[in-house]
Amino acid sequence: MVASSTESNSDNDEFLTQAVGQQSYVNHHSVQMFEEGRSFSGNERFKMFFGQPDGGFADLSAMSGADTSLDGRAVLATDFDDDGDVDLFIHNLQRERHLLYRNDLGDPENPRFVKVRLRATSGQWEAIGATVVLEAGDRKVAQVLSRGAGFASCQAPELHFGLGDATSGRLTVQWPGGLVESFGDVQPGARVLLVEGTAKAEPIAARSFQLPDPLPAGLFLRTGEPMPTLELSGADGTPRTFDPRKLADGKPLLINLWASTCAPCVGEMPDLVRIDSEDDRRVVLLSLDIPDDRARAAEIAAKRAGSLATFYLRDDGTGVDDVVDKLRTPIPTTLELDGEGVLRKVIRGVLE
Repeated sequence: MVASSTESNSDNDEFLTQAVGQQSYVNHHSVQMFEEGRSFSGNERFKMFFGQPDGGFADLSAMSGADTSLDGRAVLATDFDDDGDVDLFIHNLQRERHLLYRNDLGDPENPRFVKVRLRATSGQWEAIGATVVLEAGDRKVAQVLSRGAGFASCQAPELHFGLGDATSGRLTVQWPGGLVESFGDVQPGARVLLVEGTAKAEPIAARSFQLPDPLPAGLFLRTGEPMPTLELSGADGTPRTFDPRKLADGKPLLINLWASTCAPCVGEMPDLVRIDSEDDRRVVLLSLDIPDDRARAAEIAAKRAGSLATFYLRDDGTGVDDVVDKLRTPIPTTLELDGEGVLRKVIRGVLE
C-alpha cells in the first residue's frame, strides 16, 4: 500500500498527489513538522530515573531538569568534567540539537567512584568486548566496554563505577582474548589504566574542570554579562538604537519582553508604569511581536503604558537575535540590569 498526501499549489490552487516515498513529500513534510511545532515522538518528555538503595528506581525527571519534549535521538553518558559523576550529552532533531546536562550530585571532598580505562596488548588495543568486574564490600558489579552502546551513539572509552559506602574496590578484567586478570585494590576517587598482562593498576592524573552554568532559558546572555546595544525599531518602523546604559541613566533598568498576544504581558503594564514612576528603577518595553503585528502592539502600549519607552523588532523580524531566542523565551520575561547595563537577574512571568 502506498500512502499519499495532498499539497496546495499556490499558482493554480490545485492539489498535487505525493507518494510518501517521493523526495518532494520528504522535503515538504519534514520541514512542515518543525514549522508547525510537531514532533516525531508526540512531544513525549524525556524521563530520568535514579537508582534507589533498595534496588528500585525513582522518577526524578522534572526535578533533574532533563524532561524536555524535544525529539531525542542519541545519548552519551560519561564524566565530561572529570569530577566523578556521570553527565549526559543528548542529540536531538530540533533547534536545540545538542544538550549537555551537568551532574552536580557528586562530592569532590568525598569521592565515591572509580574510573577505569583499558589497553589490550593482544588483539584490538582498546580492548572492546572486555568485561571489568569491581568487587566492593559484599557487592559485585560488571561492565562491558562496548564502544557502541545506545541508538545512534557510542560509549566513551572509560568505565565509571560507584563505590557506595565501600572503602575500596577490587578490579578484575576478562580480556577479549580470554585472559582473566586481577588488578588488586583501588581507592575511592581513583582513575586507573589497566594494561593487559601487567596485573597492575596505573594511576591517571585527574583533569577536573568546571563546566559553565547553563544560559537562562531562551537567552544568549549570562548573568553578569553586559547587555549589548541593539538596533531596533520604533512604533512607526523607523530605526531606533537600544542603548541599555543610556536608558538606565545610572539606575537599575528593567527590560520587559512582551507581545500583544500575551494577556499577562498586557495586564501587567500598569504595574510597570508604577515601578518606573515611583521606584528607583527605569522600565522599558521590548516587544517580540512580528512586524505585521507592530501596529496593534503599539496601540496597546500607547494606551496602557504610554509613558514607557517601547522598542520593536525591525521590519525583517530581527534585532534581538544576539540576546533572545524568540522561539524559546517565555513571555513575559523581565531582564533586570544594573546602572552599567550588566544583567543581574532574569524574572520569569508577571512581576510580583
